[in-house]
Amino acid sequence: MDYIKIAKVNAVQLEKGQSTYIGTLHLTAHHLIFFHPDQEIWISYPTIHTVEKGLPTVHNAWPLHIRCHNFVFVALNFQSEKDVTDVYESIQKLTCISSVEQLYAFFYTPSPAFKTTDGWQIYDPLLEYERMGVMSKSDQWRVSELNRTYTFSPTYPQLIVVPSKISDTVLQYAAKHRSKARIPALSYLHWNNMASITRSSQPMVGLKQNRSIQDEKLIEAIFMTNVPQSSSGNPVYGSTATNLIIDARPTANAMANTAVGAGTENMENYRNCKKVYSGIDNIHVMRDSLNKLVEALQEIDTKGSVNKPLLQKSGWLRHIGAVMDGAVMIVRNIHISSSHVLVHCSDGWDRTAQLTSVAQICLDPYYRTLRGFQVLVEKEWCSFGYKFMDRCGHLSNDKNFVALSATNSAANTFANVQNKFINNKHIRETSPIFHQFLDCVFQTMHQNPKRFEFNEYFLMQLHYHVYSCQFGNFLFNCQKDRREYNATTKCASIWDFINSSKEEYLNKDYDQSIDKARGGDEGVLFPDTKAIKYWSKLFGRTDEELNSPDDNTNLSNPLNDRMTPELLGFGNNYAESVASGEVDHSGDERVESDPLGIGSSTSTAPPRSSARVNNLVRAGTPTGGTQVSEGEDSWQKSADNLASKFPAALSGAFGGGFVDSFNRLTMNVRDTWYASSTPSGPNSQYGEDSAFADMRTSGAGSQNRAATLGRSSSNRHRGTVDREMRSISGTPAPASTQSQSNTPSPKHSLADLTLEHEIDPLRSSGGGAAFRGSPNGSNSSSRPATNSRQQQAAANTSPKESVGRLTPRVASPDLSMTLPSSGAVEPCGVTTIERPASPVPEQPKEPVKELPHPLFVE
Repeated sequence: MDYIKIAKVNAVQLEKGQSTYIGTLHLTAHHLIFFHPDQEIWISYPTIHTVEKGLPTVHNAWPLHIRCHNFVFVALNFQSEKDVTDVYESIQKLTCISSVEQLYAFFYTPSPAFKTTDGWQIYDPLLEYERMGVMSKSDQWRVSELNRTYTFSPTYPQLIVVPSKISDTVLQYAAKHRSKARIPALSYLHWNNMASITRSSQPMVGLKQNRSIQDEKLIEAIFMTNVPQSSSGNPVYGSTATNLIIDARPTANAMANTAVGAGTENMENYRNCKKVYSGIDNIHVMRDSLNKLVEALQEIDTKGSVNKPLLQKSGWLRHIGAVMDGAVMIVRNIHISSSHVLVHCSDGWDRTAQLTSVAQICLDPYYRTLRGFQVLVEKEWCSFGYKFMDRCGHLSNDKNFVALSATNSAANTFANVQNKFINNKHIRETSPIFHQFLDCVFQTMHQNPKRFEFNEYFLMQLHYHVYSCQFGNFLFNCQKDRREYNATTKCASIWDFINSSKEEYLNKDYDQSIDKARGGDEGVLFPDTKAIKYWSKLFGRTDEELNSPDDNTNLSNPLNDRMTPELLGFGNNYAESVASGEVDHSGDERVESDPLGIGSSTSTAPPRSSARVNNLVRAGTPTGGTQVSEGEDSWQKSADNLASKFPAALSGAFGGGFVDSFNRLTMNVRDTWYASSTPSGPNSQYGEDSAFADMRTSGAGSQNRAATLGRSSSNRHRGTVDREMRSISGTPAPASTQSQSNTPSPKHSLADLTLEHEIDPLRSSGGGAAFRGSPNGSNSSSRPATNSRQQQAAANTSPKESVGRLTPRVASPDLSMTLPSSGAVEPCGVTTIERPASPVPEQPKEPVKELPHPLFVE
């Protein structure tokens, strides 16, 4: 109570949404309470996210803006500056604590006492794994007590289930190859076919491509636990078709971690399995996405309507879809393919827990019951070491509080800068990972309303109490910390709180017979990852405000942008076979037979006209201004082939010292690009089979052509790839190259080296194709007119000679090394016209924003 400067303030005006109340504000040791006959609001201090003491209004009121983790936004208006200052400082001291023992859970005593008292015994690992079939249906697994004292892996549970063939000695050696010693351990055993879900952390591969025989043998033993044996006792291979190692991170993030001694598996060392990248972004991206979502929600209070562009810009539904896509992939591989799945991300406690938990809810009807869901949360999140304290920000700091001065604007600016950039290590650890898991459960429940015993209110209560710190379940970073602070004896369990009023959380539409019948889908759910929506009730909004009919119809599969050869089943050497021309892409349709269920339906790619146009030009056929609507191949396939080569270039880049490896990385990226864009014919400058020809589209705008390469057309002023690569690697450019252009190019990071130059299709007015090198993708109508010499040359050319002739445009300074400025020999063998540079002065280039270093990404 020493922290409370003022315990009660009368005549306080509260603004919440479009409503206004005048009442009394009470400050207690653990809650901020606003009382009004029509409205009573209790705000637990740990749920407070930010507090801002604003400047006085025109009505001489002193506002205090409070934003909470459970999406409660209120503004308290006081009559005097002293009152608002006392309340602000009291909330700050009561919220910013330094020890977990100061949290509300260590002081809370339920009154009256809960009806149930077995909350801390809800999850018994031995009973739960026995229910799955460990040591009852299958003898391929055993329970290891190697971590009984938490010395083997401090963030892992005491009991770890591993294959029976693997001894504890092998586990100790394998732990050295996994981050935080989080070895592959059993998470779930499927009731139907004994296929398993195991989880771990990333391997410590590093720049030297380290390997561990013990880790490889452990994973091989996991994948052989349900392989049938012949009469002679030998395993029958081939029955397990698609064992997967799912790396939940984007490909670039996984590769970049090799620079800090970690990375991802080298699949040459792991037998009978494939690797897939789920492409789920890291905790920082998720935190920023939620902040943008909150900004859009707050505009409902100020402007009366949600900011739909900002809402979509947050990318929240895309992140939810990415998690659900990965979970559905696991479900299909476990239930349909009867195969095993190993899941990991960086440390194995964020994205890994999301994927394994959502997949188990879909696979096992038990986890869709009220008690089963409680067991799942305790097993996958609490015991396997999800960092509740760090991710939820229980030990908040002063940077969440901003006090603006009415007389010193410079101090206000400094406070804002300090709040954003100074000592934000604690804030950078926060992320809505558990919130996203609950959101995925809500999406699955919304699509299958009769398959869950609990209701939406139950999920909302869990979300609130994750931040309220009223119970001891969600306070710590691992099971070891929970035992050290004696949480089971000093704190109440949230499961006793839930089960004491069980009727409030039951789903009235729940039909248990659907899952017990084991008919139809056999109790396994396959949620539609495109039919997702905003969780309006959790955000305190109506469904009409957030989920308009046209908001969620264009959700694309997040995995489509991160397809890898391993995911498509093309094998580990697919990139090399593409570069050598061994892969045949004769078809132009995407077939529905997708074993993982992550592709789209049968569709024909947009036609490409460049192939037939080149044939017509070579044959001397007058094309005029007519565009051909059919082509031999798809522009999209060329971009997909090009994208599939980059992981191979990245994976083979690290093999020695850091500087040399980084140089090889950049040169491999350059070589991969040129290998894909090299003409097939010996005498063709831009042949029919080149990457430029594949990326031409008939009637496609600049935005579509830029999207083909994965870049937005708004990213202008791109430098030459050769110049950038040589500047990074320190190799001097040849004299002939340096003399072509003296214009300095803007600096780019490695992540910005994406070529975005295209070649125009036939111009309808001139009847010939023209080179296009505009970095911003502008149309020919926006370019300056030709000079008198060019007009004279055009006038002296006969109509017959102009047939099939390709007239190049002058390359911009950025393309001087890529497209020749004069004397180029075209595929049709016609000598081009040499054109001088345009007299129009070049527009000044906008400065390019420096991107963070690509090697230091989580």
